[in-house]
Amino acid sequence: MQQIPVAIDGLVVAVNPALTISGLTLAQLKSIYTGQVTNWNQVGGPNLNITPYSRPADSGGTVELLMKDIMNGEQFGNNVQFVKTTTIGLRKLAKDPGGIYFASAPEVVPQCTVKPLPVGRNPNQLVTPYQKPLVPSSQCPAQRNLLNIEAFRSGEYPITRNLFVVVKKNGQLEEQVGIAYKNLLLSAQGQELIGQIGFVRIR
Repeated sequence: MQQIPVAIDGLVVAVNPALTISGLTLAQLKSIYTGQVTNWNQVGGPNLNITPYSRPADSGGTVELLMKDIMNGEQFGNNVQFVKTTTIGLRKLAKDPGGIYFASAPEVVPQCTVKPLPVGRNPNQLVTPYQKPLVPSSQCPAQRNLLNIEAFRSGEYPITRNLFVVVKKNGQLEEQVGIAYKNLLLSAQGQELIGQIGFVRIR
């Protein structure tokens, strides 16, 4: 098997639009999802209980990214509430002033009912997943937040991953199909389509 990068995605953390907080460090995010931090006042926010939402640990790549790169293999705390889909997670977040949820960047950044948070490796290096200034919910959907493409592409935004085409190298039809698909996605047209659906172009 050969994996060929074709796009860049990232994990974006969101909260209720009414929550006042400047952002989170990766360590703070880990502490919230392991259950060590349970109130927003422990991370610079108001005196309000935190409700962490997530899809189950075995539900796909974005959760795996959090478990591997942020939680370093530690398990979710008992306070985490699990949802089946990102749609359900975002709906719960919109109604829960203390909620927090994470998902793939294109699923979160342009949403009207939640607020994407800056995150960083340390408190002095918080990076927005959206292009500044933040578009408030009151101006959405006439305006929507746009992905901070340069921060994702440069690696300044700290939770990114490459998306790949995997080609079966067997000299047969499967390999030919895989290479054709890779060539399409890396063409100017393919990269344009990748950008239109919300991922970051690799070219």
